[in-house]
Amino acid sequence: MSDLDLRLLRYFVGLAEARSFTDAARVLHVAQPTLSQGIERLERVVGTTLVDRGPRGSTRSVALTEAGQVLLPAATDILQRIERALQSTRNVAREAPLAIGFGSSTPRDVTSRLLATCDRLAVALSLRHVPWGAELDALRNGSLDLCFLQVPENFTDPQLRVVTLRRVSRVAVFSRDHPLAGRDRLELAELDAEPIIDAASDRDFWIVNPRPSRREPHTVGPPATTVEEMLAFVTAGRGMAITSLSVAQAHGGAELSFVPIIDLDDVVLVIAGNAQDRRLAVTALLAALDAAEVVK
Repeated sequence: MSDLDLRLLRYFVGLAEARSFTDAARVLHVAQPTLSQGIERLERVVGTTLVDRGPRGSTRSVALTEAGQVLLPAATDILQRIERALQSTRNVAREAPLAIGFGSSTPRDVTSRLLATCDRLAVALSLRHVPWGAELDALRNGSLDLCFLQVPENFTDPQLRVVTLRRVSRVAVFSRDHPLAGRDRLELAELDAEPIIDAASDRDFWIVNPRPSRREPHTVGPPATTVEEMLAFVTAGRGMAITSLSVAQAHGGAELSFVPIIDLDDVVLVIAGNAQDRRLAVTALLAALDAAEVVK
């Protein structure tokens, strides 16, 4: 069947509908010899006669053989399916660009994978930087179509459609002259007495409250509203903070020290959209990112 192409099926369906080589050639906008040769080629591919041409040749009204009658509905269905697929693809291309949010903690390789996937799917997008804590509101009010989030492992929201991309460990961040700076790793209990920068968003998760030791975290303010604010406070020596490894990878430098916390649950990187949004572009993009092993 490697020799079968869609033109042959179109010729066959067109001839079956017109019942005449002359009329079918006119409707299909091809020369009559081209149509006749195409039908003959299709018959060679399937290995049987599909058209009863009658004794007077190709200009006479034609009828389908029994084999042709079997092939006709299947050929029609194939052509209709392909046309629907092409139309869906055209619809995706005509849709307004998807507004996709990312934050300071979104890993760069993930946004690179997003852009490559959108190019492959011919999905138009606009990337928008979203302040820490504003992501969920932007998704719910429709100002974003999709957004990258870092959430606890047990995160659920019935209003959102969520695809998990990877787990990211949490780390402690200190100013370079802090006594714990430069450690290879540490346990959460070692931070119980440390002043920790307060968080304006997802507060209990990022300051780890309650603590396994039942000690109340000693927070210092003002609460950081962005990753950049948090790191500025830490650099100035106001306190330490707990953040994700992706922040360390994006913002590491001589002024800061990031140390793995070995007994603290990971954060989960997801991409989320509105649960009711079933547009083809959104569904295709989420499915592609879910299947991309490079992101896992």
